[in-house]
Amino acid sequence: MSRREQTEARILQALGEQIRATGMAGVGINAVAKRAKVSKELIYRYFEGFPGLMSAWMQKQDFWSSHPDLLGDDESSQRPPVDLILSMLHAQIGALAGNETLMEVRRWELIERNEVTAHLAERRERAARSFVDRVDGLTDEADVPAMISIMLAGVLYLMLRSKTEGQFLGVPLRTNEGWARFYAAIEHLARAFPEDLQRESLATLEALRKPACDKKDAA
Repeated sequence: MSRREQTEARILQALGEQIRATGMAGVGINAVAKRAKVSKELIYRYFEGFPGLMSAWMQKQDFWSSHPDLLGDDESSQRPPVDLILSMLHAQIGALAGNETLMEVRRWELIERNEVTAHLAERRERAARSFVDRVDGLTDEADVPAMISIMLAGVLYLMLRSKTEGQFLGVPLRTNEGWARFYAAIEHLARAFPEDLQRESLATLEALRKPACDKKDAA
């Protein structure tokens, strides 16, 4: 790495350490600069301020940022949409599990609206929509975005809630046994998706949708 890249990595590491030490309430340019042993002017030069610093950190940490093209490969296209949705939900849990620093930032986003949290939320929304839009419109039998939203929101809430509560409705939030039950429940709920989304590959369903779209455009 170049000298600048090494310094940027040290600053981002210091940011993560500061979040773990104080929570987001104690995070700012001055605190990160002190921990990284650099001037705050350098952080402004490299990251253009606190929003840019947080954005760069989340780019490496957040699920959607690290999976910008979740459905882009041919292998994914050969799997049923419901299989892909379940894989995404399981991967979301895996991305947060054991990453208390990332969970602290996600909690901060839920309780405070500011320039930084708005930017992080909007970027995540764009990335998530690229996934949802690919599996939306394949059927008229279900509101797929709404169904995914409820399932994903439930997963995220339970993960973030585990900091302050050991269980939710009697299901443990901090044990493998508890999360095995949540996994099983998610798979059970997925059976509510239309059968073609569970059985046919994404590529097949997209091929069936394309002629219908072409006819509509021609009309």
